[in-house]
Amino acid sequence: MRLACAVVVLVVGCASAARAAGDEFNFVGPAPVRNFAPIQLIFLNLPFQRALVTPERELAFHLWTAESNEIATTQGRFESTLKFETNWTAFGVQYGFAPDWEIGMDVPFISRWGGFLDPMINEIERLTGQVNPERNLFPNNTFGAFSVKEGNTTVFHGRPEAFELGDMWTSMKRQFQFGDGWPRLALRGAFKMPTGNPDQVNGSGKPDFGLGGALDYRVFDRLMLYMNVNVIFPVGPITPADLTLNPFVTESFAGEFALLRWLTVQLHQATYTSPIADTGTALMGDPVVELGLGFNAHCASWLDLQIMGIDNVSGVEQAADFTLLFAARVTVGSRQ
Repeated sequence: MRLACAVVVLVVGCASAARAAGDEFNFVGPAPVRNFAPIQLIFLNLPFQRALVTPERELAFHLWTAESNEIATTQGRFESTLKFETNWTAFGVQYGFAPDWEIGMDVPFISRWGGFLDPMINEIERLTGQVNPERNLFPNNTFGAFSVKEGNTTVFHGRPEAFELGDMWTSMKRQFQFGDGWPRLALRGAFKMPTGNPDQVNGSGKPDFGLGGALDYRVFDRLMLYMNVNVIFPVGPITPADLTLNPFVTESFAGEFALLRWLTVQLHQATYTSPIADTGTALMGDPVVELGLGFNAHCASWLDLQIMGIDNVSGVEQAADFTLLFAARVTVGSRQ
């Protein structure tokens, strides 16, 4: 219901503000999804982006906010209880410092609380027959626990919190254009700084490095395809359990279809591997597959809005159960 209301607000608001030029369809690009599982938030993830860079001498400011619902319990070598919602909000800026080049910086903040998504998820699971029995262990919209232990060693322990700083990162992207009818390609790199508190599970306490590629391809007038593939090199070990970290891979694919000159619908798929090695538990080591459905609105030459619902289609332990993502981008000095 909340997603439907948000979509209505987005459509009505942008319908009155949209200024699409001529007969061109305006594609906003993929929603900036990443792995929103609470433990994975401490690592660098290059958010899904198009290959297109910010034009030279222009600034683009963005706000991304994602509300993720998590519930999982495990027994064995690692015993864990996770029941809460995470709000991950990032403020960022990108600058086109030369033709086909941009640099950027992002500052994320993490909040944990009881949330509001439990009733909606319960109803959807009931209708589809895919009920998670662990949801019966806790009252709706409550912070139950964020605890992972190995014997007497506390691996992760988080508390309810509001707007705590996470690990900041800087990025650089270079696009390559090959003419009309050819895909646009880009290479990018990123460096994560250990600015978040690892004792609160807001950061890893170590830097990470990432490299990736992006591809945009316009199949026909109303359809754009996007793909990102990234490799992240985290620095470890981390936590009092001295968890070993390995390089990991993220992959995202999306199609954006124009409904109107200024309004598009987007289907999204992503796969994430985990950097945490040799734990023998799905919570920290298994890959994640997610699907998303959302809408993009090009409200004005300087304003783009996006909303997306992201559903976990892998195991319940290793991924956020459901995520609601909103993104806004404001361009300063646009020549559109």
